[in-house]
Amino acid sequence: MNLGFYVHSTGGNDLNADIFGLLNDAVENNEVSDASVFYNEVDYNPVEKKFGTFNSTELWSFSGTLLVTTLTNLAIASRVVNDIKIAYLFDKTAKDNNLISLIQVSQSYPFIVRSEQEKEEIHRITGKMPHVIEKLNVEEILEVFNE
Repeated sequence: MNLGFYVHSTGGNDLNADIFGLLNDAVENNEVSDASVFYNEVDYNPVEKKFGTFNSTELWSFSGTLLVTTLTNLAIASRVVNDIKIAYLFDKTAKDNNLISLIQVSQSYPFIVRSEQEKEEIHRITGKMPHVIEKLNVEEILEVFNE
């Protein structure tokens, strides 16, 4: 399985720390055949990476499971015609969150949140029940796509 994440920036923040930790562990434990992070902006991140990091222009060559962390990136990723399964990984700190887009995304893509509080908020806004994955892991991510 190819697992990828599409983030706005590779900079050090809580979400990227979780993503990079998940991918490092998944590669080390052979849970994935390939792991990648796609980004729009490269920034310093002290985490050693055991996976590939690529500019978002390289999405055209990716196939597999892709978790996207901003609505803007979701619009870009959804235009890629490769064999990609996309889910939206909600990031409450993303600057492009808006109600109408969140409602629209919840109708078209699996929606993942990282806390019960976010689950209740997204359910209230969209009327859809998102998947809660408090600590990102490959097994639970795969379950999202197998439902």
